[in-house]
Amino acid sequence: MTARTSRRSGPRSHDGRGVGGTIFSPRARLIVLCAFLLLVFFTGGSSRADMPALLVLRPVALLVLGYGLVTLSRTHVAQHKAIALIAAAAVALPVLQLVPLPPGIWQALPGREGIAAIDGFLGFDNLWRPLTLDPQATRNALMALAVPCAVLVLAVQLDPRDHEIVLTIVLALGALSAVWALLQLMGNPRGPLYLYSVTNHGWAVGLFANRNHQGVFLASMIPLAYCWAMLGGGAWRDLRSPRGRRAAIAAACVLLFVPLILIGGSRAGLLTLVLSLCATAALAAVTLGGRGRRRDSRSARLLRFVPVIAGLTAIAGLGLLTGGMGRDLAFERLISADPVTDLRNDVLPLVWAIARDHFPAGVGMGAFDDVFRSAEPDALLSPTYVNHAHNDLLELTMAGGLAGTALMVAAIGLLTIRAGRVFVHQRGKLSTNILPAGALVALAILLIASLVDYPLRTPALAVYAVLLALWTGERRAQEAQR
Repeated sequence: MTARTSRRSGPRSHDGRGVGGTIFSPRARLIVLCAFLLLVFFTGGSSRADMPALLVLRPVALLVLGYGLVTLSRTHVAQHKAIALIAAAAVALPVLQLVPLPPGIWQALPGREGIAAIDGFLGFDNLWRPLTLDPQATRNALMALAVPCAVLVLAVQLDPRDHEIVLTIVLALGALSAVWALLQLMGNPRGPLYLYSVTNHGWAVGLFANRNHQGVFLASMIPLAYCWAMLGGGAWRDLRSPRGRRAAIAAACVLLFVPLILIGGSRAGLLTLVLSLCATAALAAVTLGGRGRRRDSRSARLLRFVPVIAGLTAIAGLGLLTGGMGRDLAFERLISADPVTDLRNDVLPLVWAIARDHFPAGVGMGAFDDVFRSAEPDALLSPTYVNHAHNDLLELTMAGGLAGTALMVAAIGLLTIRAGRVFVHQRGKLSTNILPAGALVALAILLIASLVDYPLRTPALAVYAVLLALWTGERRAQEAQR
């Protein structure tokens, strides 16, 4: 008895009990993560590098990152080895781009001929330079990684029950952003409810600065809301059961999200909404309909599709009502001519040319703005400037070169493998493996939006993507813990 008591009272390294058990316990890590998520969504809804909120967000992110590293173990990393390797490579890339190179090596890199000629003319032939063409922007890109990395090191240490709590927090933040957008529409277009000085004033942007990011975020919430309802126990029709209550809350959220996306004026939000509704309906059809037991009649199996059909009918009716009231601004922008879209189409060939000319070294992470302006032709000059390529996959190739492209291919390959495992090999078990399926759908929405925009450059959506990536492999993590 004495020996057993002694073992229990000794210090623990990873479970949080013993020395420092209060502040490093699993419950404390969960509280820190949830509090940090709240901070990120209220201060990290803009992609701009000069927003004042970063003066608070990034120092806190570094503190949270250090806090998470204290209790991070090899077991935690091993359970999410692939994501950990991708995260480490993402941090290493801007670090290596900031290392000064000898003049001979730097001047031999593709795309540096003009700068090398200027150096020779000014007598700077022996100047050591980093690989990036904009060191300040690359340092900013490196610092920006502190926010998603802080979430990563904490989230990999949570158990499945804690991840369900985090999912609830994320859905609550989605609902809050939607309600916030409603209040913005009812209030002053230049009022205090718009959290950022550079934003889409007068539009339903919620906790974000860009209406596209708000629309894509709300669209990606729909499959997660369904998964959250499925994770509850009990019957769908019984509002006294956890699943019944969750289903009612999830339905209310979806019926709030849909009209806000339609009136938000975001074409990316509208297109991803269609994808989200179709994918969620497919998930519901598989998990509710299933294969059914052989003794079930055909009519009994068909009844399982009634909630899916009813939900889609209600959403379609809501969309028609919104359009009939003349508020379907996203659809109007989709079918109308837009000079901004024409400008983006003109920009992409130039971005591709810059990426090709600087391949395989790249121009440096975060260096798009300065490098693009140095190559921008007179025909594209305007009172506004192009802050990003509005195609993050192409911009990553331009900024990271071969290394950035390989990193992107690795991330997409990992998600493809996990999608095959969830939707093909484990299709019959979707009802018990629903969260990875919903997370994959939400990540696909963010990826598609990244083809026409840059949602993951906002800290809020970056940490959201990190959580989604972890949830795609949650079942495998559970098996490893067992």
